[in-house]
Amino acid sequence: MTTSAPTFGRTAEPPKTGCPHADRVSGMETPMITEMVGAMFHLEALQKVVGTPEQELAAYTVPITSERHREYVLGAAERIRRVLDQLTAPYTAAAEPGTTTADSTSGAS
Repeated sequence: MTTSAPTFGRTAEPPKTGCPHADRVSGMETPMITEMVGAMFHLEALQKVVGTPEQELAAYTVPITSERHREYVLGAAERIRRVLDQLTAPYTAAAEPGTTTADSTSGAS
């Protein structure tokens, strides 16, 4: 590794995060991708066990209305979408002629 390449705190020894996905891929991906994919891994697992909206509402430890819960869920999902859009925007923008992207150098077509 060169000193000019940012390492984002990575070392040769992968960190133990407690997340099976992150521990498995740490050092193979950029920190941003590792975190994003790790979060998605957890969301996919959670989605398989999540209950109905009524069961979710009953899980709160303080009283909350179904409308407030709905607003929270939809608002959080919108934040996730917005951040994903911001995160992927540099990669989805049309490449300028003469630029090199990971896709164009990996042999993928």
